[in-house]
Amino acid sequence: MMIYDRASGKTASEKIYESRTMDFLYNTIPGSICAAVLRLPIVSAIYGVFQKSPRSRSRIRNFINDYGIDVSGTDTDSFDCFNDFIIRKTGFTFDQQKDSLIAPSDGCLLTRRIQGGTMYPIKGKRCGLAEFLRDSALAEVYEGGVCLILRLRVYDYHRFCFIDDGAFRWHRVINGFLDSVNTAATGRFTLVSNRRQVSLLSTESFGDIIYAEVGALLVGRIVNLVADGGFRRGDEKGYFEFGGSTIVIILKEGAAVIDSDILRYSAEGIETRVHIGERIGKC
Repeated sequence: MMIYDRASGKTASEKIYESRTMDFLYNTIPGSICAAVLRLPIVSAIYGVFQKSPRSRSRIRNFINDYGIDVSGTDTDSFDCFNDFIIRKTGFTFDQQKDSLIAPSDGCLLTRRIQGGTMYPIKGKRCGLAEFLRDSALAEVYEGGVCLILRLRVYDYHRFCFIDDGAFRWHRVINGFLDSVNTAATGRFTLVSNRRQVSLLSTESFGDIIYAEVGALLVGRIVNLVADGGFRRGDEKGYFEFGGSTIVIILKEGAAVIDSDILRYSAEGIETRVHIGERIGKC
């Protein structure tokens, strides 16, 4: 899988977490049997217990070295377990222009126009917005709008923020399985089958937006720190515990113009590497 890096202006192959394991689980018959068990939420919950145990602490240094994670200014010896490192909290800046659309987290971004109720042809399969939201009437409101799909890899920063000033209208939890969002997992249809939390937010610059967090394989918890009331742009919304995950943001038609480089690479099926708070478009 190729990823476009805005900072360097170049594309490069993604380093896939546990690539051999993912290939076995999602591209072989014996592996698919194992994956059917691993995708159950109870398995992720049990695995999460280990990631929170002191025994997991020894994984931190190798993980940093293997994936070249920038830990400058972070005392890596201060974490009691691997999960504490994954959900570490660091400071970040965000674009201060009021009309800027900012990335809600670190990750790899694809964007598509919503046409015929389809969010995005993920892994060669149709992903219906009504199915994703489990709300046909709401899906119709966003026909012609923009869908932002931001995939967080295991080694990305796992916290996410609000993209504008505003207030919650409602928040829902939709139960489901926990398949991998790893690009090696080509055989699963993750967004509409995975456990997710969906919020309808009323924002000042972009109107009513849908903001959803999607769990993935071995992600024991999606933690929303707030699920009602008001918020400000850049406020922390929550975090994912161990594992890769996805954030989906749905904007109404005409609410935003996505930056041209992201649109260009998305049209080619290439994700753009972005950082939390970075401008990705404008209202």
